Amino acid sequence: MIEMFKEYLSWVKENENFYLEIKEHNLSLYDRFMPVYEVLTHIYSGIENKTMEKDDDLEKIFSVGFEYIHDQFEMCKIYLTTYFHDDFHLFMDYDEVFSILLYIEDVRYEFAEKKFKVNEKMLNDLIDEVESIVQEQKPIPENFMLYVDDVIKSLIGDQAFDFYGIIDIFIDVAETLGLYLYEEEDITIGKDI
Repeated sequence: MIEMFKEYLSWVKENENFYLEIKEHNLSLYDRFMPVYEVLTHIYSGIENKTMEKDDDLEKIFSVGFEYIHDQFEMCKIYLTTYFHDDFHLFMDYDEVFSILLYIEDVRYEFAEKKFKVNEKMLNDLIDEVESIVQEQKPIPENFMLYVDDVIKSLIGDQAFDFYGIIDIFIDVAETLGLYLYEEEDITIGKDI
């Protein structure tokens, strides 16, 4: 785990500004990455500060989360560099499309993990369509996520398929570790009784 922590620290140093930018601009990508990022940070800090003990479960969680977030960040950064020439503000205009693309990749992964038979051509065509919006910087169609959901539902057809992706898993892991990522402050209107 020590070697993995070294890689993680190096990765954080390299990617922290990107993460802080998507957080500051409240991008949907932040909502995707935050549960995994916060769990990794919590585990790393807990083990380093000796408030948590290393065990196989934490190592597996850390390993899976780190690999996932590493790959997803790399994909975003490749698009940022290749198609937006490192113009973060232009990249932000396509935040929804990147989230959709990463969502489709998550669904594709789940299909493969569960050995779920789908029309690969239809799935690849959907990915190509989403990527072309970014690559050609086309306007984002209205209700695009609804369209993507419809295509995915048609891929599934009448088969039973429950999607419980890695983001959902890491939200649960966060709560198990005592991290409540989505707590809101109570707001009192009028007199506090």
